[in-house]
Amino acid sequence: MGCWGMGITQSDEFCEVYDRFLEEYDQGKTVAEITEEILSEYLSEFDENDGVLHDVYFAIAKAEWMCSEQSKKILDKVQHIIDNDLNIAFYRELGATKSDLQLRYKNLHKFWGTLQIPRKSLRKRNIPKNEQLPSLPKGTAFWYRVKSDIYGAIVLDVVKYNYLIALSDKLSAEPKNPESILNSSVFSLSWFAILLPQKRMHVVGDVEISDSYNGHAGLYVNEIINLDYCENCGSDKDWRHEIRRYPIPDKQIKDILTADSVPSYFKHGDVLNRDIAMLQKINGIKS
Repeated sequence: MGCWGMGITQSDEFCEVYDRFLEEYDQGKTVAEITEEILSEYLSEFDENDGVLHDVYFAIAKAEWMCSEQSKKILDKVQHIIDNDLNIAFYRELGATKSDLQLRYKNLHKFWGTLQIPRKSLRKRNIPKNEQLPSLPKGTAFWYRVKSDIYGAIVLDVVKYNYLIALSDKLSAEPKNPESILNSSVFSLSWFAILLPQKRMHVVGDVEISDSYNGHAGLYVNEIINLDYCENCGSDKDWRHEIRRYPIPDKQIKDILTADSVPSYFKHGDVLNRDIAMLQKINGIKS
């Protein structure tokens, strides 16, 4: 568990769950669907009584409150945790001081009081537009956390709001520089149309990358002939590593810093033969 203060929102778990909840809400999912999906995922990994889950329940409760659709199941769980000082006991085990615990206690009860007053207005779904997407320059080296696991990443290319990102295997510690990421094993490679929230991406530097990867790993864009094709662009789920995108075994990230090291991965059955022929004619890309 990563926490940096006694505030309700000051933990990795809270931020991860809360941000994910609102992202999926903005994508059109219902509050009930998101709550069930997140709970199912975390309960499959942690014991019901694990203190790490406290922040998961708090984040869901806050997100449901924001969306004006609070569920009795989540409210009852939050009340149980707070009324029985379970979270205080958990923070005590983590080594919190007496003054820290007093502040945490105050914040917990203030949070519970907020949840008792329905929000006056529903949070509107924020449908992102391409021009409003966060900028993540080519060559950016960063790390992010999924629950207690740390992963590194390098942005290999950016093509028309799609980001080709090389993901590392789990790292033993937070990387302090790009070299730590470059020397790690490749977990997978994918074009992402949806980025993690910027506050979850911890940038550690830049890597010099000159090649264009357009036409590799399943994406090709050519505005002149109006061809925009992505055979397999990643979604937010890929960041949680539920599925592998184009695994590249037995290589370190530094081994794929040229476009020639990344296959094209185009398939005949996924696009019109005319488009495949166009790709082959223009760039010599084999399907």
